[in-house]
Amino acid sequence: MSSATDRLQSLYASNRPPSLQEVSVAAEFLQLCDEKLQVVDTRITALERELEELRAQRSVIEGERRQYTDILSVRRLLPPEIIGRFMELACVDNHNDEPEYSQSLRTHHRLLPFMLVSREWYRTACGLAHLWAELDMDLTNSSSRDVQEIIMKATNQNARAAEIPLSLKIAFSAAGPASTQIVDFIHSLISRLGLFSLRLYVDSISDLQILDTLFHPPSSSSALLWPTLHTLQISIQSKRVMAAESGLYIPSANIPLLRTAAISSPVVIFPSYQMTCTNLFRLDLGPLSELISDEYVPILGTCKNLRSLRLRRIKPQSRRDANNIPVITLPRLTHLHIESSDRVESGFLPLLRLPSLQSCIYIVSAPESYYPRIIDNLEELVKRSGCSESMEYLELHFGDRFRCRMCDLERLLMVVPRLTVLKLSSFEMEMRALQHCLPGVQELSIRSSRGEMDRALRSFTEYLDYRFDAFPGVPLKARLQFVVTKRTLATREQLDSLRAKFGSSLDFVVD
Repeated sequence: MSSATDRLQSLYASNRPPSLQEVSVAAEFLQLCDEKLQVVDTRITALERELEELRAQRSVIEGERRQYTDILSVRRLLPPEIIGRFMELACVDNHNDEPEYSQSLRTHHRLLPFMLVSREWYRTACGLAHLWAELDMDLTNSSSRDVQEIIMKATNQNARAAEIPLSLKIAFSAAGPASTQIVDFIHSLISRLGLFSLRLYVDSISDLQILDTLFHPPSSSSALLWPTLHTLQISIQSKRVMAAESGLYIPSANIPLLRTAAISSPVVIFPSYQMTCTNLFRLDLGPLSELISDEYVPILGTCKNLRSLRLRRIKPQSRRDANNIPVITLPRLTHLHIESSDRVESGFLPLLRLPSLQSCIYIVSAPESYYPRIIDNLEELVKRSGCSESMEYLELHFGDRFRCRMCDLERLLMVVPRLTVLKLSSFEMEMRALQHCLPGVQELSIRSSRGEMDRALRSFTEYLDYRFDAFPGVPLKARLQFVVTKRTLATREQLDSLRAKFGSSLDFVVD
């Protein structure tokens, strides 16, 4: 064999054609190699089959091992209370600025993936009673069948809330086919409701009768209707202006724990509003259609324990009428928030005496206002109430159409020496007023509009609109640029030096 191999050695390094004898020898060696490869391939096939069987066995063993590992895992040692707390942190939005408003839809959608993990997690999620205590139901455009299904689901959800007071936000049309069914559903919950927010849509005066059905018990019933209700919000909406035949009466005697109330009726005109509640802490009124300042007196006169009062869109009355109205004293009120849509002061401030006032917000939604009268009335309010030492927060917004003079605030700021927060809108910064009147302010915010920029931007937009209407086929490259001046740069450098000088004690933003 070696001699035959030697004969072929000369062919490995050359391209000469083999002889007949060399061809015969090479053919024998080729057949021998094929036989060896066949044996090796057979062994490889057997080993591959064995490897697949071993991998299958490994997969089975790993599955069994995972089960035993899961049994011994730390997760199984966590009590349901800890797992429930994880779910709660993942589902509840703690950054919501209005905690009394329902977040139920978002909460339930976030909770669903946890409920699908396992039966144990499903039971844990269902056991988080406070996550199921909030209902948010918009039934305005729902059919009778849809209302029935939604109420059935809400009833099942209520069962998971155990004995926790419920929060119900509901919107429906009084003229809808299922309004009676909806009222019956609300009545079925009144023994457990802690918060009730109603948005009612009416098409005619007769639709308002549903309020009597909802809030007034039958004459034969002497039991308290709403034993656990602490927050009541009512908003009455309509597509057209209408005048009710009777006043809006909330039987507060049937709501002994009521602490927060909000009533809004921007289109429907009620001849009077009655809500006697001596334990009310927070009241939000408005917009209330056609209600002038003196008509708030009967409402507020019975709420002597108010801590917070918000009034929106007050209609002003004449000076002659205001002289005959007695002053209302709210001894515990600390926060006053007034929003007016009229350019003149509504005449409401002279009706108040607030000896405990700490915070005051006055906002005019009209483009402009006769602000000096408002400032004078605020000053007189502080003096009349004797709250100079308690006032800490003042926020004023008098429209965006023109700039108010800072010096007009001088006398008002002089009578509130303990002021720590001052927020102004559309006021011109004046050093003299700031220097003499704000020694203890710790937070200062001034919002100023730039009329020149607004006018330039409006003109630029109008030009572009005209340009492409007149010459649609001609391309255009346009640019509107607002640049800082040398004075602006110098002021910014001064601000940077102040930041470096005072460090963390000075926190300001210019944007």
